[in-house]
Amino acid sequence: MFSKRLQRPLAVYKKGFAVSITSKLVKTLMAVAAISTAALLSGCGGGGAKDPFDSGPAAPSLVINPTSLNVYSNIPSVVTISSGVAPFQAFTSDSVVLPVSTNVAGTLLTLVPSNVNADTPVTVTIQDGLGRRAAVSVTVKPATLVNQVAVTPISNTRCGGLDNPVPADTPGNRTPICSGETATASVIVRNANSAVIPNRQVRFDVIFGAFKFVTDANGANASTTVTAITDQNGRATTLIKADDGITSQAAVIRATDLVTGNRVDTAFTIVQQISGESVLSVVPGGYTSRAFYRGQCGGSSGDFLVYGGRPPYTARSSLPTDVILTVNGIRGDPAVIIPEAGGRFRASTSIAFCTGYSASIVVTDATGRNVTVTYSEQEGTEPLPTPPTLVVSPKAVTLSACPGRTVTFLINGGTSPYALTTSRPDRSTISGNTVQLQTGLVAGDVITIEVTDARSNQTTATITCAP
Repeated sequence: MFSKRLQRPLAVYKKGFAVSITSKLVKTLMAVAAISTAALLSGCGGGGAKDPFDSGPAAPSLVINPTSLNVYSNIPSVVTISSGVAPFQAFTSDSVVLPVSTNVAGTLLTLVPSNVNADTPVTVTIQDGLGRRAAVSVTVKPATLVNQVAVTPISNTRCGGLDNPVPADTPGNRTPICSGETATASVIVRNANSAVIPNRQVRFDVIFGAFKFVTDANGANASTTVTAITDQNGRATTLIKADDGITSQAAVIRATDLVTGNRVDTAFTIVQQISGESVLSVVPGGYTSRAFYRGQCGGSSGDFLVYGGRPPYTARSSLPTDVILTVNGIRGDPAVIIPEAGGRFRASTSIAFCTGYSASIVVTDATGRNVTVTYSEQEGTEPLPTPPTLVVSPKAVTLSACPGRTVTFLINGGTSPYALTTSRPDRSTISGNTVQLQTGLVAGDVITIEVTDARSNQTTATITCAP
């Protein structure tokens, strides 16, 4: 018979203490360790616990678009930051020719170059939040000069009352055309040295008004946009036609140089024509001066242009005291004279606070025909902001010996200007915010200083003469 073998405990020493562990417990601990190791290894292969030593995904590369571009003086261009780590900063190699904002808002950098007379290279560097950099090669080119569009009737129009229409080359030409009439619209394109540029594409657009561009020889096709090529004199020309029978109105035409994007808007007038005769017209038919705050009116001025009929014209306001009419800065009393067709008069008011009103202005030509326009004042819609409370400091001052002393008060809030008054004008004088105390004051005297602002708000302070 074999004798039963006794289990002997294993002794584990930790920090000088012996702990008795049976061999069965050791086997159990080893099994647990094996399972934990297997779980850890399976986690490394994917789908398990994250490796604590993994550095994570790589930061996105710094990418900008475009990396090279041509820009023109005073014409905005945009560089896009497509990838990288924010925040971004921008630096320029020439801050005079191409200034940039150091801190980029978002991912778009707008470039607005200064005037140059020749192609100028500039490098713009973008830096992301990790200090990585990318460069943009920029060539700043001189911008073209586009003069205002000249609108010239083809026929010898009488709508503007002009025997000799203004030549098309005249900058800022405003010759009006009749309703249903055809005219040329032309613009001259020049470089930075004022030399004309031939063979340049110019796009014309209808911005406002009842007119269109004639795109064929028969005038059957009409469009709101057309592209023309400048000739050897740098002039791009197109045809426009005002709609038939329309009332007199202002119109706006735009010319855009398609290479640089430089553009110009020009206003002209279309005058109503009936049976071959121009109708007496005033443009605009009404002008409204609007304020921002309730209880106030705008107090601005509006210009009116007179066409058609037979000059000279007379303009008269129904409220001559409130709505003042002038021609070339000269006030009429009570009416003004506009000597020629296409002339203008100005209506204005000096009223700062009002509840809104409208004045009628009657314009009469030499034959007695008349037309009425309006000038209106309208109060604003926003509530008038409440100014901060009027405060004076110090609020109370005590002096041991008053005669000859001065006290200066600090005033905040309210609405300037401020006015100070004293309850003892015989013993004190005021200069600005300073009170000068005079002889005759004795112990126990109290002087009250009253402060009033521009809106009649009031507050007080006191000066006391101590024993």
